[in-house]
Parts: sequence; structure tokens; C-alpha cells
Amino acid sequence: KERTIKLQKEKTELELQSLKSQLNPHFLFNTLNNIYSLSISNSDKTSQSISQLSDILDYILHKGQKKWVTVSDELAIIEHYIALESLRYHNERLKIQKHTRLNSPNTIPSLLYLTLVENAFKHGAGKSSETTEIKIEVETNDLHSVFKIENTFSDHQTANEKGIGLQNIQRQLLHHYQKNFTFSISQENNIFKVEISTPSHH
Repeated sequence: KERTIKLQKEKTELELQSLKSQLNPHFLFNTLNNIYSLSISNSDKTSQSISQLSDILDYILHKGQKKWVTVSDELAIIEHYIALESLRYHNERLKIQKHTRLNSPNTIPSLLYLTLVENAFKHGAGKSSETTEIKIEVETNDLHSVFKIENTFSDHQTANEKGIGLQNIQRQLLHHYQKNFTFSISQENNIFKVEISTPSHH
């Protein structure tokens, strides 16, 4: 019985590792192309973009392999991610709003929030030629950590409710919190919303 439990634990750990290694290769490809374009025009943003990409890769390779990271660390890497994704869009095509209230130094499973941000870009800005709006709200307190993200999508797009990224998140949440979390997905009026609430964890 002990051997079975041990094997099951190892299998779960392996699954978790594979879930965490799924940074969208299109993001990497697009970012390198954008940095190449910046370098040709001798843009001031070239070195900054290389540094941001390096930080993201370092985070995924090192902190991404940890079980828990602080919410503030995850948000810092999300800032880099957004900056690099924004290189692809003219300012008028992408509007981003962020509201953060960090009242407690909570931790979350690594890459949890980054995956959701990646999902919003992939299914919102990445598939629409219209203006895309992405709103992010984060709050931590002694009781819980709450992350809300919404993105607009155009009429001809199909819903991203069953995206692989969201299925991965559901599995990660179940692994870390069993049933002690909320994960809601909704869409109306061309706005796709995801909200996660997890118990505070230091």
C-alpha cells in the first residue's frame, strides 16, 4: 500500500512538473522576433527586452520548479511578461489595467497567475484585430489571495473556456488545495473572466 501511495505521489509530482514547463512557445518565438526587430532599428528597448525575457526564463527554470512563490514575485514576472507581449501591439490596440492590494505576504503555487495572464493574451489580444482590454485585480489578506483577470474577445472568436491552460490550472489547484479553493470562469458581453480565490499561505 505504501509503495502504491509513493508511486502515486511521484506520478503527481511528474504531472505537476510537466504542467509547469508549458510556457507558450509562440510567446518565445514572437518575443525573439520582436527583440530582433528592435535591434535592427537600434531601439533603446532592445537591452531592456532581453533582460526581461532573461528574467522570465530564469523564473520559470528556477522558481517555477518550486511549489510555492510569493504573490509579489509572481506579479513582478507578470510585469515583464506584459511588457514583452505589448511590443507586438500598437498602444491603441491594447489596453491594460492593473489593481493590486497586497495586505499580506501570501504565497501561491508557482506560475499559477502567469498562466492565466498568458491565457488572456493568447485568446484575447492574440486572436483579435480589434482593441483588446485586459484587466487584472489582485488582493491578498490574512484569509485569502484573490486573482481576477478579464479579457475582451471579438464576436467571431470561440470561447476559450476549455483551453489547455485553464485545465492545467484546475489540476494544479486540486493538487495544492484539494477542494479548499474557488475557481470560476464566465463570459458575457464579449468579456471572458476568470477568478481564483485560494486560502492564504505563508
